[in-house]
Amino acid sequence: MKGKKVHFIGICGTAMAPISVMMRNLGFDVTGSDKGFFPPVSVYLKQNNMSLLLGYKKEHITSDIDFVVIGNSQGKDNPEIIEVLSKKIPYYSYPEILEKYLIKENSIVVAGEFGKTTITSAIAHILSCANIDPSFMFGGVSLNFKDACVSSKGEFSVLEGDEYNSAFFDKKSKFLHYRPKYLIVTGLVWDHVDLFPTKEDYIQAYKDLVMLLPSEGALLLNSDGQDVINNLQNIAQCPVYTFSMVKKDTSFYLESIDLSSDNVTRFKIRDSIKNISYDFETSLIGIHNVQNIIAAVALCLTITNISYEDIFKAVKSFLGVKRRLEVRYNKNNIMVIDDFAHSPVKIKTTIQAVRKKFPERHIVSIFEPHTMSARDKKTLNWYKDIFQGSDRVIISDIFKGNLLSDDLKVNPNDIVNIVKNEIPDSSHVTNMLLADELKKEMKSGDIFLFMSSGSFSGALEKLLRELP
Repeated sequence: MKGKKVHFIGICGTAMAPISVMMRNLGFDVTGSDKGFFPPVSVYLKQNNMSLLLGYKKEHITSDIDFVVIGNSQGKDNPEIIEVLSKKIPYYSYPEILEKYLIKENSIVVAGEFGKTTITSAIAHILSCANIDPSFMFGGVSLNFKDACVSSKGEFSVLEGDEYNSAFFDKKSKFLHYRPKYLIVTGLVWDHVDLFPTKEDYIQAYKDLVMLLPSEGALLLNSDGQDVINNLQNIAQCPVYTFSMVKKDTSFYLESIDLSSDNVTRFKIRDSIKNISYDFETSLIGIHNVQNIIAAVALCLTITNISYEDIFKAVKSFLGVKRRLEVRYNKNNIMVIDDFAHSPVKIKTTIQAVRKKFPERHIVSIFEPHTMSARDKKTLNWYKDIFQGSDRVIISDIFKGNLLSDDLKVNPNDIVNIVKNEIPDSSHVTNMLLADELKKEMKSGDIFLFMSSGSFSGALEKLLRELP
């Protein structure tokens, strides 16, 4: 591998960035290009001294490149991809790279509509604290690990599994590349309508994933999601376990919780299989993060011999992932929170978590429609009721709105008109004016909650730079 050169097209993707660092750590000579570089991914890449090329240019595809990794957001019209095809340079999707260089015999995959990144990083942290030395990959910047993608010598790998396609040339769902032996499914909420025109198409991808599990594996399902139970529970050829926040007839469930402390959430998990309860505590915000920890703990208790004491210590020291309710600013009774929420369930859960933690504060929710589902007129009705708990809502620019046809794309004001029925103080503010608008209206007690899988075209970072 030493001396082989690999180029990443779209290196700033939340998965592409850590994978590129992993490949460099494995001995490859790595370069990467993207249309722009924004924190936290840009900071992570610079800290790792990665060679970054701004913009997509055919000149970036040099004759000494051995193969190319293409991000799934890239299309055939990318000048670098055109050059790759012209020069007949081998190319791969990043799930194919993970399949080849990271996945181990004991492959743990975390899939579902929500919580994947946090659960995956929590499992990796628990295994690492127990000296199991796992390989792992999750689409975010960890607060516990230097890297979010590591290929190690241990026998376990832990991966965040996504149902979206792998690349324009690899229409296979990413998670189907990961050869799962153990699988967690957190929820099934129809998404990615551009790839899954019907709910049945969406669920079928998960059925295909479950059918990959060997008889000696294990399937862990969130029993609070009825679609998960109805569609997946009876098709696995391996033992099935369940976890819940409310139901008692499950393998693992939340027995009690104490949210009274500002800094620590204490809770008790009941293991119905062993008929025992375990105490835990976490510094993470939000009851949904308790659910994420229950899933991680349940899996580790089921498939490993790690002691409760070691799991407790690991959970207590688990700090989470950047852009998951990450507090970016907290001064003068003003708070700025950054979150990756980009779908209805995630947006609603994120706002509820902040409202629960800060019941008296004035919450301004700022959302950037970034995914295809968020930008598609067919899914406009999913904006109803998702901003509950906000005092004010701002809808920013539609990501790549100029590239979508008028008959398909949502107008920001269409979203505002729906949201206003519930939250009258709602408006559209362009990314260019967003930072200035927020500074102008800012007052003591405000919480500004940014939600997007994108970057608001740098508006959040501009605001943070200009705050005192």
